[in-house]
Amino acid sequence: MSFLNIGAAFLVLLAVTITWFFVYYYANPVLDSPDGLAKVVGNCGDTMEIGLQFKDGRVVATQSWTNGCSFSKHCVEAAVAIAQNKSVDELKKVNMISIMEVTGTLPDTHLHCAQLAELTLQRSVGSYLAGGPAKSDTKS
Repeated sequence: MSFLNIGAAFLVLLAVTITWFFVYYYANPVLDSPDGLAKVVGNCGDTMEIGLQFKDGRVVATQSWTNGCSFSKHCVEAAVAIAQNKSVDELKKVNMISIMEVTGTLPDTHLHCAQLAELTLQRSVGSYLAGGPAKSDTKS
């Protein structure tokens, strides 16, 4: 293998990495100043964060993050998808069942992921109603 082939392979990998980076951050924007923000650590050790931005009493932008498993990621993404364009009263009705209707059936060992997403969403709504995001982590 020549140095030219190694250099070309390096450039291809670099291009793929840079493309992934921009696509990922373009698809997952961070809210600069969310109106409601909650970060909750579950009993399993997974952490979920949901940020909500409101305009005229409805959710206009969301952000989510988790350091948990793929089930946690699906549940928190389902929670923010449900929250889009909803009013506070509609958000208060969101529960783990409505999250599981979006994600599909979860294994019994991961039902707590939907519960954690529900709790995080409800605390984010509570943060909004209290006048703004809290600065500290919250244990479930």
